[in-house]
Amino acid sequence: MSTPEQQPQTPPPTAVPETTRGTVEESAPASAEPTPALPDHPPTTSASRWSRLSRGTLLAIGTALGAAVVGACWAGTSLAGGEERTFSTDGKLTVAGIGVGLGPDEPCSGTDGYSDIDFGAQVSVTDAAGTLVAKGSLSFGKKTEQGCEFPFTVDDIAPGSKFYTVEVSHRGGLTQTENELRAGGLAFTLGD
Repeated sequence: MSTPEQQPQTPPPTAVPETTRGTVEESAPASAEPTPALPDHPPTTSASRWSRLSRGTLLAIGTALGAAVVGACWAGTSLAGGEERTFSTDGKLTVAGIGVGLGPDEPCSGTDGYSDIDFGAQVSVTDAAGTLVAKGSLSFGKKTEQGCEFPFTVDDIAPGSKFYTVEVSHRGGLTQTENELRAGGLAFTLGD
């Protein structure tokens, strides 16, 4: 006797639930894990060494490199002796006949027609073209045998002119060569 072959039994189809919109959703098999959400941005390639540093670290590195470049340029220019350095001069302006009645070395100042000659009055240095190249000012005046004497110093005079004119408070100038100006000891006299 032969036995009839048995057919594998298939389970009856299950009902598929409907969503509120009227579409059919397929349910995932119970054993499957949930699908992870996709990121908001595309995946990146492997990160470089620089991209892993914080902005503060990158800023510090950039600042240090910039300072190093500027320092190297400054040092190179200084050592190469690019431009000549500026120089200074000094001198005195004596206003004769004022300060009568004062003792030696007592403070004094310009009077009457010389009231513009006093502490802080401008001392200008111009080059051969008439361009202002440096400014200084008179120091405090002191009584001498000749009158009232005002010392001055002018710094940062640009070199290279054939001659220079030194003028105190628009009272006329004293013309000097660069070597004479560098030597200092200039002497102006106003009055008798």
